[in-house]
Amino acid sequence: MAETTQLELVTPARVMAQKSVQMVVAPGVEGLFGVLPRHAPLLADLARGIVEVHEDGKIIDRFMIDGGLADVSGESVTILAERAIDLGTADAASLKAQAATAGEAEAAFLNAVIDAL
Repeated sequence: MAETTQLELVTPARVMAQKSVQMVVAPGVEGLFGVLPRHAPLLADLARGIVEVHEDGKIIDRFMIDGGLADVSGESVTILAERAIDLGTADAASLKAQAATAGEAEAAFLNAVIDAL
């Protein structure tokens, strides 16, 4: 079995993902970065963008986040995000309706999610 790292993606509202994975790619404010098992410890500010979860060389999950913080250790990566939406279950029509009535910041995030679908 391949080595794994423990991913936890959390928003103020809920835990979005909690699983063992082979690699996580996150949108740092200075660019994308990947986290593999036994990664050096790291604290990184995150930008709005897509978190990709990899298993067996394939992307198995994608989450749009609206900034946050990544706490990486040798065994785990914890992503604390302001907002997050699972792109695998997101519905563009529902998001468009929400964006129409949302405040400016929320609407901008929802429109970014729609663009990523």
